[in-house]
Amino acid sequence: MPQTTNAIVIGAGVMGASIAFHLAERGLKPTILERKTTASGATGHSSGLIRMHYDLAAESELTFKSYQIYFNDWRNRIGGDSGFQKTGFLQIAKREHEAKLRGNVANQQKLGINTSVISADEVERLFPDLIADHFDYAAYEPDSGYADATLTTNSFLESAKRNGATLIQNCEVTAINAAGGKVIGVDTAQGNFDAPIVVNVAGAWAKHVASLAGLKVPLETWTHDVAFLHRPSSLGRIPACIDDVTNCYFRPEGSALILAAGEDESLRGEEPDAEDQTPTDTFLEKLIDQMAKRIPKIEQSGLHSIHVGRDGITPDQRAIYSGTDLHGFYLACGLSGTGFKTSPAAGASMAELILDGTPKTVDITPFRFSRFAEGKLLQGEFGYGNIWK
Repeated sequence: MPQTTNAIVIGAGVMGASIAFHLAERGLKPTILERKTTASGATGHSSGLIRMHYDLAAESELTFKSYQIYFNDWRNRIGGDSGFQKTGFLQIAKREHEAKLRGNVANQQKLGINTSVISADEVERLFPDLIADHFDYAAYEPDSGYADATLTTNSFLESAKRNGATLIQNCEVTAINAAGGKVIGVDTAQGNFDAPIVVNVAGAWAKHVASLAGLKVPLETWTHDVAFLHRPSSLGRIPACIDDVTNCYFRPEGSALILAAGEDESLRGEEPDAEDQTPTDTFLEKLIDQMAKRIPKIEQSGLHSIHVGRDGITPDQRAIYSGTDLHGFYLACGLSGTGFKTSPAAGASMAELILDGTPKTVDITPFRFSRFAEGKLLQGEFGYGNIWK
């Protein structure tokens, strides 16, 4: 006999954990089905940046609400620990994007975000080990930084379980069952489950899971290399930073390491469970060359380790948060490598969409699944172009 539950969340990464937490907080007792183990997909390889600078105001609002309501008061709001560290965040813009940088900062300030445009000279005064060549201005968020995606996920899950949620690991979904235009449950490797609500939060596997429900979701896999470098002993304070001039990003990792990655050369179209977890041949050499232009002392560093993560990416590199034509079947996928920092507010908004029909924490309507069929791909109000090249 199938087990009966009032909601199924497919995927125990940070977004699935957040949705399960918010559903449980509203009185449901969701069952979370994870094909492997908690945070074993994109979440476990997340770079964990907490920053609010986007060229799409709706994404800035998701990250701001996530910071304001959750990361800034994690222990009281969720319990457990998110590992949040306030380092400050810099968005370094190309000279030709100065007007766009100012437009995006103005939009973010309207939302209440503590951000401003600062000059290259001010960047060097704040962070003397950063060389401010090849740009004139940056956006600076003093309240931002980074957190630990696995800790964050586990905090959500433990709180969800305290409110009645159930987590089942090593449980791959093999079928989505429907009748009369409504979802009625799923089949899995550990038995069948009946439920009127099923949420596809399967990360790199979300396209496959959607196909089980007869949906064609425009996702491809996106594979991303991230390095951990030994921090030179002479290196002073550095912020979390996205550097569009050198096409890389970096942040501290505790006191001994630096996390760093490039914005280009990511692979597309690999199988979600591809066994090859080796970085591209030119990744490390190119990354060091890029970073040395901004932090010359990185030449004194050495490699600690590299990990390879994989997520689902959409044609406009923006997430899908949406219901579907199959009543009761929802999508929270295609996070395109930016899901961690938005997960608290996006999870709250998804729970509101599911239970109330209208999201209230943040209006996630722009991220609807139907935008692809409508030909209305998301574009930034002051767009910088695609994040991932």
